[in-house]
Amino acid sequence: MNAVSPLLSPILLAVYPVLSLFEHNQSEVDVQVLWRALALAAASGAALFVLFALAFRRGTKAGALASLAVIAFFYYGIFTADVARSSLSDRSLFPLWMALFVLAALAVLRTKSDLTNLNRALSVFALAILVIPVYKAVMYRIDHPPLRISDPRLWPSAVQKPAVANGAGRPDIYFIIPDDYERPDVLKRYFNYDDSGFIRRLEKRGFALAGQSRSPYSKSEFNMASTLNMDYLSRLPKLLGRSSQDVLLVRKMIEDSRASRVLGSLGYRYIHIDSDNITFAADNPHISTRAAPDNLTYLWLRDSVLRLVGGRYGFTDAATDERFRKSVRSAFAHLEATPKEPGPKLVVFHTLLPHDPYVFGARGQDVTFPDQSDTGHSTRQGMRYYVRQLEFVNLKLLEATDAILASSKTPPIIVIQSDEGFEALPEDFGEAVVQDMRVKGLSAFYLPGAAKHRLPQSLNTVNSFRFLFNQYFGTHYPMLKSASYPELDLPYQFEKMPVR
Repeated sequence: MNAVSPLLSPILLAVYPVLSLFEHNQSEVDVQVLWRALALAAASGAALFVLFALAFRRGTKAGALASLAVIAFFYYGIFTADVARSSLSDRSLFPLWMALFVLAALAVLRTKSDLTNLNRALSVFALAILVIPVYKAVMYRIDHPPLRISDPRLWPSAVQKPAVANGAGRPDIYFIIPDDYERPDVLKRYFNYDDSGFIRRLEKRGFALAGQSRSPYSKSEFNMASTLNMDYLSRLPKLLGRSSQDVLLVRKMIEDSRASRVLGSLGYRYIHIDSDNITFAADNPHISTRAAPDNLTYLWLRDSVLRLVGGRYGFTDAATDERFRKSVRSAFAHLEATPKEPGPKLVVFHTLLPHDPYVFGARGQDVTFPDQSDTGHSTRQGMRYYVRQLEFVNLKLLEATDAILASSKTPPIIVIQSDEGFEALPEDFGEAVVQDMRVKGLSAFYLPGAAKHRLPQSLNTVNSFRFLFNQYFGTHYPMLKSASYPELDLPYQFEKMPVR
């Protein structure tokens, strides 16, 4: 114990915030996201130990100083979360935090003790606080064995492979998902915003609008998984438990869906693009781990002293907003370039816009949303910023559509379909109206040939790919009866809402 404890304590203290954060969010993210952040944290603790060991030539002193440095750097956000319940800001608390660290470091530097007992105590403390997140993470894996998309228990109805031979000339399919994009009639009624200009531009390009479309759920991942798997998720409460918080499986249903498997059997490639992390169970490979607000690495570093730092490596609001803007623009650029990739292909593209964070103005200019509270984005002020960001995403969607149509050798199928509508506050509109708004999103189809004349006006998005397959691939999938289930206290509390 004497030989390892000086190095052990800074490493264990460094990995605790990562493990604790993962344990609290493991129902939404794959364990793969843990290893990179965990390795970086452990390496940081070890590097600090080596640095202090070289400076002071004493392992025990190096271990104590490295442990203090780890706490000072990585635990700052934990400290401010507990203390800053008052009007004090991060920056006003930082001098106090650093003063405590400096005093502790001076005490370590001046003591004549060999500090063996202190290092042992730090190691025991670190091990003790790690026990709970490690135990919970292990038990979660035991209690939640993985399910595969091919598992017949998942789906109420089977989906047969199309009886069509592979061949050339298959249209590329673009499924474009702007997050929380409200249906035009709802925008006009509750937002006092007329989206008809955008709709006319889509129609001029050949799109047909499902004017009364609705989604089966009011949670993004559930709607996308339901659409891409052509069925309701009605069996999940029984398989996972009605009180389950696990949405990781639902995210995996987006990455590997029945629609992509059916098309794969016909020679289609699956291209998955996202400006965020929502449609990925693990990290989005196309964007920086520091760009997505719901990424484990981002949340971990956001709790460190870096929360006070701007620029490329900082995590101030301005720094994170700028990284998010870049990831949005990069994702749209990737989408516009996909027609040049070999096909046939299914391209699933998701952008968090017009959903918050509200960082774009109507013409794409930088904006800063003033209300940083948990519900600020859903207030009436948030609705005004939402509309401006919606106007910007309209421009990007038209640009992307024009690029796809111009570069496609065979006329493609393009679906611009929101996962759901806007998340308003019940105190502003009432619970029933909010639930109704939430399941009414935009749904527009570019359908080569005569298929657009057969597009159902009252399409439930669970049937979108059933409709496409029936029109273009010779299938006879029955259209499922339309139903919507609002978001309640728990993800799998499915209670059917009345159609309004």
